Amino acid sequence: IDGAGAAPRKGVTVTVRGGRIASVVERAPAATSGVRQIGLGGRYLLPGLIDAHSHIESPAAALRALQSGVTTSRVLGDTNLQAMGTRDLIRAGHVPGPDLLVSPGHIRPKPGLAFYMVYPQFGDAIDGELRGPDRIAEATRALIAKGADVIKVGASERAGLASTDPRKQELTEDEIRAAVAEAAKQGLYVAAHAHAREGAAAAVRAGVRSIEHGTWVDDATLDEMKRRGTFFVPTLAVMSPRGDPQGNSAEDVALQLRTQSMMGPLRAAVRKAHALGITIAAATDGSYADKDDTGRIRIAHEIAMLREHEGFTPLESITAATLNGARVAGIDKRTGSIRVGLEADLVVVEGDPLTDTRTFFEPRLVVSDGRIVVEGAGL
Repeated sequence: IDGAGAAPRKGVTVTVRGGRIASVVERAPAATSGVRQIGLGGRYLLPGLIDAHSHIESPAAALRALQSGVTTSRVLGDTNLQAMGTRDLIRAGHVPGPDLLVSPGHIRPKPGLAFYMVYPQFGDAIDGELRGPDRIAEATRALIAKGADVIKVGASERAGLASTDPRKQELTEDEIRAAVAEAAKQGLYVAAHAHAREGAAAAVRAGVRSIEHGTWVDDATLDEMKRRGTFFVPTLAVMSPRGDPQGNSAEDVALQLRTQSMMGPLRAAVRKAHALGITIAAATDGSYADKDDTGRIRIAHEIAMLREHEGFTPLESITAATLNGARVAGIDKRTGSIRVGLEADLVVVEGDPLTDTRTFFEPRLVVSDGRIVVEGAGL
């Protein structure tokens, strides 16, 4: 399954050389000295999965993501540059993990103490708000100076805190436009956290690359997203643990009730976006940590949600978790599908992933940049 939407092909041999896909042919492999051959025995080969919105911040979490078949992930937000450090350890080959594309912070009016600890030059706003196009442009330059791969801005308040209101717009259109312009100078894209209707509309008009979440995005904004080619990353599956009863504190109950009220509008928005042909990418919005309510979410959950609730065909749901994620990140020329010349990011599953999404939960083989990082018995 090539990830680009083509029908599955049987009897295919994929050759990997120098970390890249060297050939894809419909014939049995020829015996070649010095080349390892891995017979998949009727299993399914797919591109490595792409988590278009995660919060991976440690080598242990990165390893869990990799073991779940994720070979690339955008990490949108970072606490004390832990994601950046994890990214650099992975890139240097010191620890295993997906290729991480990181925003080393979240630019919003009230970014929190952790932001100011990393960027103390903005400390004069610690008791107020980080505001104005010039200041937001300055913050964007600060993230870029830390080595950002992507920039994340807040177009609406958070949904995961009882003290914030996700229907409330945060940055203005002019402030977001300043971030977009500054990022573009370095060839970087901006992702907008946007639940609120007005916030999502402002972000799209300002030229962001993607709308993250998009719970109350309206029809006019969806039409504008289609016209501009704005991507949609709805993070559907993460809503489940936030909505499931887990605690009895006032905050736990408030978040459970809020999440239940958000699922209907979000699903409706995804169905409308899908019908319009807006490119939708799969994502967990999860940490892959072992002590976090989002840590148990996997791309397999998101694929199932897209199929079961949003009308995606099996192939469309796989493309959402592979090629579309690469498109959002602007890296589809190097990964996201099985095509000659691309990085050898590959996943093998047991059973038919077109009929059973559970096959994604335990990959039998994971290859990242041509290196085997997970290998199950019997291959």
